[in-house]
Amino acid sequence: MAIKVIREPEPKPGILGKPELYALAIGQVIGAGVITLIVPAIKMTGYSAWLAYFVAIIMGFIMVLPTVFVSSTVRMGGGNYSMLCGLAGPNIAGIYAFSYLTQCLSLSLFGASAAAYLGDVIPALGGNVPRVIVGAALLTFFYVVNLMGIDIMAKAQKLMTWLLIAALILFAVFGIAKMKLPIFDFSDPNFLINGWGITFENNQISGGFTGAVLLFVYSCQGYYMTTAYGGDSKNARRDIPIVLLLAVPTLIVLYVGVAMAGVGVMSVEEYGNSTTLVFAAQRIFPTALFYVFIIGGPIMALLSTLNSSFAYNAITIGQSCDDGWLPVAFGKRNNKGARTWILTFMYLVGLIPIVFGLSITVITNMVQLIGACFAFLNFIAYIKLPKLYPQAWQKSRFHIPNGLYYFICCASMAGFVITLWKSCLSMNPGLAAANVAAIVILAVIGILRGRKGNIEIHTSIWAGDEEPVETQP
Repeated sequence: MAIKVIREPEPKPGILGKPELYALAIGQVIGAGVITLIVPAIKMTGYSAWLAYFVAIIMGFIMVLPTVFVSSTVRMGGGNYSMLCGLAGPNIAGIYAFSYLTQCLSLSLFGASAAAYLGDVIPALGGNVPRVIVGAALLTFFYVVNLMGIDIMAKAQKLMTWLLIAALILFAVFGIAKMKLPIFDFSDPNFLINGWGITFENNQISGGFTGAVLLFVYSCQGYYMTTAYGGDSKNARRDIPIVLLLAVPTLIVLYVGVAMAGVGVMSVEEYGNSTTLVFAAQRIFPTALFYVFIIGGPIMALLSTLNSSFAYNAITIGQSCDDGWLPVAFGKRNNKGARTWILTFMYLVGLIPIVFGLSITVITNMVQLIGACFAFLNFIAYIKLPKLYPQAWQKSRFHIPNGLYYFICCASMAGFVITLWKSCLSMNPGLAAANVAAIVILAVIGILRGRKGNIEIHTSIWAGDEEPVETQP
């Protein structure tokens, strides 16, 4: 048999409780999106940008909702890889193991975004060369932090996340208090400057309310990655789904509040060529609070996501190394438990778009396209859950009728199909084709690797004492 599956006992509880998991979830999801996409969305749809963010949060929640049910039923040691391996089957997990390597491009998004913000605040850092240096320096710092182990990473994440939440609330409260534009007047010509739908320019999405929603939705899904910390959680099946649900009202308060403030204090024309909230913050805050906000808000948002992305990706890729899809030596740990070579690989891949100066929008669309492609694999895992682990599914605190669960899975898949379509339309056709080609090539490598053999899957998904009803081939 080319692939051998070894059932391992469930590991002991880890060190991460609800506060740490919540900090990881919020720090992961509140990143480049809320900081760098609000102004472009304002230019796409006008005053209605705040409403577009609310709709995007709901759409993003529907897209990741199946993970709430999965994480309340089984404990996963390696995030989506573990889910696919245990529910969809080892061959699907192999395709994911290789294809997921492309996701490391997302690291560049956060370093580049932080550099863009600092460039707006400090003009001397606004040139291309200084931005490359700043982006690379930030990437390097969190590479080193993650080399120090998950305990240090989680402590840094908690501190950054609390500062981030406080700063965004400050921006929303001060901004809403100073609003001067009629952002709640649906009849105002500036409420929907490009209509409810999508507008196109040169065969690419350039505006419209729905276009803004689809731009925003990328920043409304990242909290699902908290499932990767199941192996390090004190009580994964209880705490992780609760944290995923708590992320939604948190996003509504922070995202919609910040969007209201951003669109309410400055008109589209006043933003000019800027793509950040720096100039709105200068109008909202006195000088001292402005710098407090910049450090605690945009910078912490980007850095907390950068920090947790290193951790999440290392766990996911590391599990596939342990099973033999990728070289075992590639997943080697240092004396702090960190995956040295994987972190180094992510660091180098994350540097590429920064060095070559790819725009934040281009990087966002590339990452969104890749994520939408993975949704097809996740869907296979979702729909198999009730039949593979019927007892655990029945005992889950979030158990619902199977028919309703399957409907939610289909709604989630529909959302990802829409974002895949949007990503392809928003990118240069050549770049979109290159991204899809890269994923297909890596998927084929995964299939061929599975046929070659010497794959030994060690269980990284557990449902108490229950074993799956059927053994995947």
